[in-house]
Amino acid sequence: MLCREKSLTLQHAGAEDCGAGTMAEEVLEAAMTGSRLVSIVDDDRPFRDSLRKLVMLIGYPVEVFASAADFLKSDLLPETACLVADVHMPNMTGLELHGRLVELGYAIPTILVTAYPDDRVREHALKDRVVCYLSKPVDDLDLERCLCLALKPD
Repeated sequence: MLCREKSLTLQHAGAEDCGAGTMAEEVLEAAMTGSRLVSIVDDDRPFRDSLRKLVMLIGYPVEVFASAADFLKSDLLPETACLVADVHMPNMTGLELHGRLVELGYAIPTILVTAYPDDRVREHALKDRVVCYLSKPVDDLDLERCLCLALKPD
């Protein structure tokens, strides 16, 4: 699993900014302000539902979508503070969705997840400023760290 910050592995990236102590504070602040909506786009319903529950347990409000098209036509684009998208979906991949959002002027921090890790796709994603690239099954702590990195104030 890799994250965009200085192209280091997550175990080293953002250790000071997203450590155990500050992460809990940021999650609490996000939950209190209600301004940290995480949108999940994945065509695999069981995984999508499981990820929704995990992100809610971490403390973020969540909306889920079965496809990139469903997300793009939703009214939640401006409210989405972080996008978690599957790399391999029919019609539009998670990486293509990230690119389309950039084209439309939405700078939504994006975390990509995949059951089929590929070094070329990962390198392309990180070059395109995707925050993290995670392999399925997603480790709870890795996801929490990625959300912290994606949602931390500039």
